[in-house]
Amino acid sequence: MMDTVCFINLEETDKDLILSFALGDGDGFVRSLILHRALFFEGVLPEEERGTKVSLEGEDLGYEKEHLNTLQEFQFDGDILRMKSRFGLYEINAGKLDPEDFKVIKKALKRQNHDARFQVRFT
Repeated sequence: MMDTVCFINLEETDKDLILSFALGDGDGFVRSLILHRALFFEGVLPEEERGTKVSLEGEDLGYEKEHLNTLQEFQFDGDILRMKSRFGLYEINAGKLDPEDFKVIKKALKRQNHDARFQVRFT
């Protein structure tokens, strides 16, 4: 069963760009899918650790993979959002979001992708 986005949250500071999706599973449980770009110290990281990190609450990738799980592609397919990362594929139903939320998502992705580290697709 595909998780449904209940709401989104955007946090932008000089140090971080964080786009969070609150996901409901239909049984009253909520977990977060987070796209996080750490601008403040990214320049000192090795090349393979730079970029937008993807994390899903409750998913255990292990310490090493968690820090290397960078976003490779974000796809808009109607109400379905697909995020392909180095170690996973995440599909969520964004049908409950309003048009303003989609504008926020697109703006956040543009800022997180200032160096073209991932692709954004519309199908």
